[in-house]
Amino acid sequence: MEFSEIVQQRRSIKSYQPGKEISDAELKELIQEVVLSPSSFNLQHWTFIAVREPDIKEKIQQAAWGQEQVGTCLVLLVICGKLNAYQDAPEIYQYASQGVQEKVLPMIKNFYDSKDQLQRDEAIRNASLAAMVLMLAAHNRGWATVPMIGFDPEAVSQLVNLKSNYIPVMLMTLGYKKDDPRPRDYSRPIGEIVKMNTLDGPGLMG
Repeated sequence: MEFSEIVQQRRSIKSYQPGKEISDAELKELIQEVVLSPSSFNLQHWTFIAVREPDIKEKIQQAAWGQEQVGTCLVLLVICGKLNAYQDAPEIYQYASQGVQEKVLPMIKNFYDSKDQLQRDEAIRNASLAAMVLMLAAHNRGWATVPMIGFDPEAVSQLVNLKSNYIPVMLMTLGYKKDDPRPRDYSRPIGEIVKMNTLDGPGLMG
């Protein structure tokens, strides 16, 4: 499938076929593509918790205001961001040259250390980049997804045993679509969403 087709055809799907399966091997192949997503300093802030256990899914569904797709999807992914991912830099850069390590490691520490809000923002930003790649890679395999932020983060954190240095960025349901989605809703004009040079500059034309 051409990339432009993937982008244009991908939709948020909330209704899934019963009786289907996504194996662990297939899920691993998907994630092997997802981890190629860009991240700040290559810190790879993301962690994915794949929930298959019906009891845990049911409890997360309750924490997600009863949304049907949480219970009917084949795999529920809790996409998490690691707040202190910068502390993993020595391990990530262990095979880099001495010169690169001496330059980059202090830079990373100075950028993140003691900056709680930045650490949180970066965890969310980078996990979200991976989430978008996940949705596109899943669609390329014929799987449907929907990203979700409608849930109680504290409850979900407890249910999947998150430690204090992780936050649940979003939920992502994964399965085979049951019904075709309705036509796309209104999209803002390109000239409205792309401004040239400054926010009050002219819209992109052409």
